[in-house]
Amino acid sequence: MTDEEIKKRPWFALEKYSDKLTAEQLDYCIHEMPCTALKYCSDKLTPEQFDYCVRIGTSNALAYCSDKLTEEQFNFCMHKDPWMALAYCADKLTLEQKRYCEDMIDD
Repeated sequence: MTDEEIKKRPWFALEKYSDKLTAEQLDYCIHEMPCTALKYCSDKLTPEQFDYCVRIGTSNALAYCSDKLTEEQFNFCMHKDPWMALAYCADKLTLEQKRYCEDMIDD
């Protein structure tokens, strides 16, 4: 893909061509579409890029790559989006975390 095509459709570049992008192109797409990056190419992200995407796309992080989250990232996402944590990661929640999510949903 050309730089112009990537700028017009960064989500498409991440979904279909992430393995063919240059480091600069991939970084551009990640910053434009962090949630898409988590869904389609989380394995290609540097730790810094992954953390950036997680902080913006907590729901996608829980839904698509909860197994890759650090304990701190998981806790951050769980507090930001307790519904998604309960829906997609109930088996990973501690009893205390599960209670927190349930309490937040009930409020």
